[in-house]
Amino acid sequence: MVKAGVWLTFGVCFTGIAYAAVTWDDPNRSLIAGVFVVGVMGGVAIALLPVERILRSRYRDPFFVVWSLLDIGLIATAVAADGGAESAFTLLFILPLVFAAVFYPLNLFVVVGAADVISFLVVADLYGDPQMEYVTFVAATLAFAAVLCAWQAQNHDRHRERLTLMSHTDPLTRCLNRRGFEERVTSELEAAMRTGSSVGLVLLDLDNFKAVNDHRGHAAGDDLLCWVVDTVKRTVRAMDTVGRLGGDEFAVLAPGLDGTAALSLAERIRKALAEGTEVTSGVASFPVDGIDHDELQRRADAMLYELKHGPRGGFDGGRRELSWAASLAHIVDLRMAVPNEHSVSVARYAAGIAQQLGWDGAHLAHLRMAAMLHDVGKVSLPDRILQKPGPLDAQEYEEIKRHPVIGAEFVGRVDGLAPVARWVRHSHEHFDGSGYPEGLAGEAIPPASRILLVADAFDAMTTDRPYRAAMTLEEALYELRLNAGRQFDPRCVDAFEEYLANESSSKAIAV
Repeated sequence: MVKAGVWLTFGVCFTGIAYAAVTWDDPNRSLIAGVFVVGVMGGVAIALLPVERILRSRYRDPFFVVWSLLDIGLIATAVAADGGAESAFTLLFILPLVFAAVFYPLNLFVVVGAADVISFLVVADLYGDPQMEYVTFVAATLAFAAVLCAWQAQNHDRHRERLTLMSHTDPLTRCLNRRGFEERVTSELEAAMRTGSSVGLVLLDLDNFKAVNDHRGHAAGDDLLCWVVDTVKRTVRAMDTVGRLGGDEFAVLAPGLDGTAALSLAERIRKALAEGTEVTSGVASFPVDGIDHDELQRRADAMLYELKHGPRGGFDGGRRELSWAASLAHIVDLRMAVPNEHSVSVARYAAGIAQQLGWDGAHLAHLRMAAMLHDVGKVSLPDRILQKPGPLDAQEYEEIKRHPVIGAEFVGRVDGLAPVARWVRHSHEHFDGSGYPEGLAGEAIPPASRILLVADAFDAMTTDRPYRAAMTLEEALYELRLNAGRQFDPRCVDAFEEYLANESSSKAIAV
C-alpha cells in the first residue's frame, strides 16, 4: 500500500509539473509547479520513514489519514491556483477516494471521503466563478464516487475479517488454530511483562485417539474433537483461551494463573473430559517456567511427555521441576500468615521501581521472577519462627539469615536462572554492608537485589504481621527515606516514590 501510494504520488506530481511547464504562460504556474514539487518531497519523505514500525504502532491509522489529508490539501491548492473548480486539476480529487477505497478500512475512508468532497466545495466557493450547475454536478459525482468507494471499502473490511478468522481458527472445532493461539500467547505475555502478573499454559494431549479413528471412523474422531473443545470451553473461565495445536493436541492459555493454579485448572479439565476420553496434560507458567512462548511450550511439553511416556533424556521429575517454585512461593506466603499474596505484591513493586530506573524486556521479567521467589528459602524454617508474635532471639535470627542462601540454591536448580538465583541470594544485603548473608555494600550488591529489598520492606511494613500491625503508606515511606543510604539504595527509594506517585495519579485520572 505504501509503495503504491508513493509511486502514485510521484506519477501525479511529475505529470502536474509537466502540465504546468506546457501551460507556463497561464497564471500561477510557478506556484502550481511548487505545489507538485512539495508533493514529490512528501513522497520521498514517506518512502524514507520506518513504515513497518509505524504499521505495528498505535499511530498507524492517524499516519495514513494525515497522509491522505495532506494530498487532498495539495490538490485543493493546485485547483485554487489554476482558477478554481473548472481547473483540469479537479480530476485529481478522484484519486484519494480510489486509493482510500482500495487500501483503507471503512472508518478511515469515511474521513478521507468527506474531506475530499468538502475540499472541492470550499475551493469552488472561494476561487473562480464557476456555474452553480457545474459545481453541483461535480460535487454530486464525487459524492456518488465516494459512496461506491465506501461500499468497496466495506467489502474489503469483510473480506479481511473473514480471512483473518480463517487464518486464525481451526475449521473443525472453531477454536483458535496454532497460529491464532500463538499470537494470543504473545499478546498476553507482553501484557504480563507490563503488569507483573502470571500467565498459565496448559497443554492437553488425548490418549489413544488414533484408536477412535481406526475402530469407529474419522467422523467419530471429528465429533470427539469438537466435544473436547466444547467441554474445555465450559470448564475454563471466559477470559481463558482454547486452541488446537494440531491433531489431538490442544492448549489453554490462562491469564493470571501461577503454576499451582494452572495445575488445578489442568486437573479440572481432566475430570471434565474423563466421561468421553482420557487426557494427559502438561503445565507451565510465566514467569517462573519461562518468559517467552517457546520456553513455556517446551516446559509444558516436557512435563506432558514425562507423564505420558516417562522421563526423557536429562529431564528428571517434570511436574516437580516445572511447578516447585510457584508452589513454594505460595506455601511460604501462607505459612508467614500474611493476609495478602506477599510474593505477588513484591513483584509488582519491584517491577515499578525497575521501570522507573529504565529496565525493560528480559531483565524486567527475570526481576519479577526473582521477586516472586525471593522468600522461597523460608520453606525450610519452622512455623515457630515464621509466625512468632514477638522479636526473634539471636539463634532464631541466625536461622532467618540462612533463608536467602537456601532460596538461591532452590532457584539455581532451574536451568537458565543463575542470575535470578544470585539476586535472591543477596536480596537482604544492606547498602551500608550491615545485611546478610555476605555483608555486601553499595555497588557490590546486585542492582536487582537492591530493588528487591525496597519492595520487600515496603510490603512487609504495610501489611499486618504476627508481631505488629501494618503501617500506613506515609509511615512506610518515611521509614524508607530515613534508612536510604544505610539499609536501602537511595536511587531505589527515589524510584519507588516516583512509581507510587505515578500510580496515584493514574488512579485519580481513572476515577
